[in-house]
Amino acid sequence: MKIVQIVPRLESGGVERGTIEVATALVASGHEAVLISQGGRLVDEVERVGARHVVMSVADKSIRTLRSLATLKRWLEIERPDVIHPRSRLPAWLCWQIWKKMPVGSRPRLVTSVHGLHSVNRYSAVVSRGERVEVVSRTARRYLQDHYVVDPPDKVRVIHRGIDPNVYFPGYRPRQAWLETWNRQWGSTPRAPTLVLPGRLTRLKGHEALFPLVRSLVGNGRDIRVAVVGGVDPKRRGYARGIQSTVRNDPILSKHIVFLGHRSDLRDIMSVADIVLSLSTRPESFGRTVLEALSLGTPVVGYRHGGVGEILNEICPEGAVDPDKSNDVVTRIESFLESPPLIGNHEFTLQNMCQQTIAMYQELSL
Repeated sequence: MKIVQIVPRLESGGVERGTIEVATALVASGHEAVLISQGGRLVDEVERVGARHVVMSVADKSIRTLRSLATLKRWLEIERPDVIHPRSRLPAWLCWQIWKKMPVGSRPRLVTSVHGLHSVNRYSAVVSRGERVEVVSRTARRYLQDHYVVDPPDKVRVIHRGIDPNVYFPGYRPRQAWLETWNRQWGSTPRAPTLVLPGRLTRLKGHEALFPLVRSLVGNGRDIRVAVVGGVDPKRRGYARGIQSTVRNDPILSKHIVFLGHRSDLRDIMSVADIVLSLSTRPESFGRTVLEALSLGTPVVGYRHGGVGEILNEICPEGAVDPDKSNDVVTRIESFLESPPLIGNHEFTLQNMCQQTIAMYQELSL
């Protein structure tokens, strides 16, 4: 099979990572994998795994992107892939506009994805148009079925994101040089329990909920350090400046919270953390960093909603807090610091994810 996946950019994020993982599995299984994007820091990795990358304007809502419709159409006619799989809304909209006008007998099969719980409108409805619709959780399936016409209903496939157990496992430990650098940045004070809040600096990730939580823990006599790990969303720079200023100007928060920005060593950071937090104010479709942290053996405290709730309920139910009981987050953190919970085994593996995805493509190619 020749499978074409399309994402806006290849910079960072769970969708991009999953796209490359599927491409890797396709190549390993003897298939041809092509990724189309507007480029980014992960392009080299695409080519290292034996997939092909093609640059096109598929990321921005602009006249330039509209002009790429003709380019993409010509490319599909020449390359004749078996399956095209746009993994976000704008690429899906572009593909749909082209695909529906192609002769039925000569067009590729179309797969769309629900990776996020987007605002409900006609633009977002394109994610329901695929001949197969991949959803990353039961939460995403409910969102799709509640808001859009899914015809036929059985075209939906729940394929959870997965981790590589050879990369994320309880016995993982960072290199000694990394540990020494990590400890130096916190100064010469005795080691305090470390909490990590991963995620881009956007309102959705719940950074503002972190501030009263830290004040409560410090007020209860806890000497903690909190690492906020995540880059600045270009569209949310004002929000990022605001929360950074709040921390900088607060005598308590500034002593206990540090913003680390985008990091390529998140696995190392989460492996040495005492607790990873998930404070998203709205349900998310999945929660990859929650799964990664738990797979490393690091407890997670987060809200019992969306995909994060699904993961916690299966692997670490003690870490799940009802969203309307935010005060319980402090209690749960203190409980875990005193007695870490048992973390269960799980089936959210990269192998399962890739096998199910390739099986979905093969269903369409028969």
